[in-house]
This record gives sequence, structure tokens and C-alpha cells, in this order.
Amino acid sequence: MGRVSDTALAAVAMGTTLRITLISPMMGLSAGGMAVVARHVGARDPRRADHAVMQTILLITFFVVPLSLLGQIMGNTFLGWMGATGTLREEALAFLRIIFGGLFFMEMLPSLNGVIRGAGHPEYTLRISAVQVLMLLLLAPVLSLGIGPFPALGVRGAAWASILASASGVGVQFLTLLSGKVGVRIHWRDVRPDRAMMASILKIALPTSLERLSPNLANALLMRLASSFGNSALTAYSIITQIFMFLQALPRGIGGAAATLVGQNLGAKQPTRAEHAAGLATRSATIAAVIAFGLLTLWPTAFLGFFDPPEDVLAAGTLLARYAPAIGATITWSTIMGMALAGAGDAISPMLVSMSALWLVQIPLAWAFTQAWGLGPSGIMAGITTSYLVSAVALTLRFRQGRWKTIEV
Repeated sequence: MGRVSDTALAAVAMGTTLRITLISPMMGLSAGGMAVVARHVGARDPRRADHAVMQTILLITFFVVPLSLLGQIMGNTFLGWMGATGTLREEALAFLRIIFGGLFFMEMLPSLNGVIRGAGHPEYTLRISAVQVLMLLLLAPVLSLGIGPFPALGVRGAAWASILASASGVGVQFLTLLSGKVGVRIHWRDVRPDRAMMASILKIALPTSLERLSPNLANALLMRLASSFGNSALTAYSIITQIFMFLQALPRGIGGAAATLVGQNLGAKQPTRAEHAAGLATRSATIAAVIAFGLLTLWPTAFLGFFDPPEDVLAAGTLLARYAPAIGATITWSTIMGMALAGAGDAISPMLVSMSALWLVQIPLAWAFTQAWGLGPSGIMAGITTSYLVSAVALTLRFRQGRWKTIEV
């Protein structure tokens, strides 16, 4: 996108942020399906685990249709609320409309990967993700820049590449689940909705979705705040958040493993092992995050230069990168504690803590730091760091209470 135009990168980042915000109601389905599948696998009940997989697929389908329509109808209005104007708004809307047309594939991929991890086979999600990523790496430059006989579609090409790559990953997922290689499989006889099973999944999914809605909505508001400092600040903020997402891959992988281990060990009546797994995951992932995010602070030009930004964007991004290690550590610590609790079936606590930290700490402080105290875009980073530190401490205290050990799913 950095090669397409000066606004393409910010347009795709803004469109992606809005998509993630709007699909927040279904983001918990991954955690809900994973927790229920993991519990039945741990209890050595493969039939119920298989049934939970199909019910998760049905729930994803039920959620996708209205959310896709919402994005198509209200996308332009929402982008205006985020501060997008002129060419930036036009490009973001073009990207968004294509993405919401293929929302089924975009959301089925991460949700079913969560279910497969819940069955205890993350090596298969690695293979599935590899297929998706390779397709994206092939299609994105071809369709966006116009390589060979293909016309240059710009941000529209990026959207089509994302959908087609996700569809390829979903295809591999279904073949894998039909084969039963991951310990669970889909049976077409389970396609009939099971209200009781869906309720078990939604019991975990809905609070988790609300928990994830908060940071997604907050990110949209923070992007609006960054846009008040001009397109250079907005583009720099967009680049930094994309780098943050990339650097969280290893910590989030550890967190997913922690959630699976907690769920399976509780299903096997081994709460002490579940607690040990969560603690080990939190410590190791936080250390990994400090190292990974520290590289961004040490060599910001190397990371930012990958996006081909102009000099003013590079300068603004370098200032924001100074906060990277602190943000990486606090986000990772908070996220894994929340995932461990959700894996145990306690999705309410992470939701309440996340929402409180965001709306009582992050948003007010980000506004105060940037506007009242004159820190500019750097104030957004300071507000994010403080809120995730508060969240991490609160979730750790909740986890140590141990009430999650007695939750039934």
C-alpha cells in the first residue's frame, strides 16, 4: 500500500480498523468454540467435541449476514466519524465494501483456527495460516500494483487479495475437519442447530466479544484522535499499529496455547497443571514481547522504512516507536491472563476489566495527554500503556483468586 499512494496505507488501516470494530460481536466465537471443544477433548468425549465444532460454524454463519449488511450500508458514515475525508475516505470505503462482501471467509478462518487449537493441534493451524499467508503474499502485489496481465486495482486489489487468501485457508480448514486429522471432525448430521450447545458456546463467546469490542472501538476513536494531527500523524499511527499487530504474533500464539491447556486440564480435573500453564505462558510471552517490541525502539527506521513512508511520516513514527517495549509487555500480560480465564470458562472477568480499563483509563488519558497536556500523538501511546498495565494487574489478581477452577461449561 505504501507504493500505491500516499493515502492507501492509511485507507486500508482505517478500513481494517472499522471492520474489526464492526465484527467484534462475533470475535468471541473463536474463544467460545475453543473453550467448549477443549473441555470435551480433555474429558475424552469426542462426540460432543465434534458436535461443538459444527455448532460453532453455524453461529459464525448466523452472525456474518447482518454484520456484512451493516458494513455495506453504514460504512461511509462510520468512516466519516473516524475522521476520514476526501481521497482517504473514498479509498477506505472502496476497500471496506469489498471486504464486507467476503466477510464469511474473513471471519470463518480465525474462528475455526481457534476450534482446531482447542482440540490440541496448533500445528494444523500453522499449516492453514501458511496457505493463507502465501496466497496473500502472491495476490496482494499482483492485484494492487498490477503485475503481468492484471490491472492495478490499488486498495481494491488489497481487499480482493485478503478475501481470496482467506477463502483458500477456509477451504483447507474444511478439508482438515472432514478428515478428522485434528482429533475433531465435522459431521453433516450435526448441521441442525442445537440450542443447548450454542448457549454453552455463547456463554463464553458473548462476554469475550464485548471484551474485544472495547479495544476495537477504542482503536477507532484513537485513530480519530490521531487524524486530528494531520494525515502524516494518522499514517504514522497506522503503520505503528500494524507493526504492533505483527510483533504480537508470538505472544498471542503462546496465549492461545495457554487457553487450550487451561481448558483441557480442567476437563481432565487437573486445575494445578492448568494454573502452572497459565503462569508459565504469561511470563514467557511477556519476555518475548519485550524483546520483540524492543527491536522496534532500537531500529525504528528499519521497521518503518519497510512501508516506504515519506520523511514526515517516518519522523512521526519514530517518536511513537519509543513506547513499544512498554506497550508490548503490558498488552501481552493482559491478553494472556484474559485468554487463560476465558479458556477456563470465565469470560466475564476479562470483559469487565478490559472495558473498565479502556473507558475509565485509556480514552480519558489519551485525550488528556494529547490535547490538554500537549504531548501530541505520543500521548496516545502513553494512554494505551497505562490502561493495559491497569488491566494486567487486575486480571492477575482475579486469576490468583482461583474461582475459575470451579466453573462448569
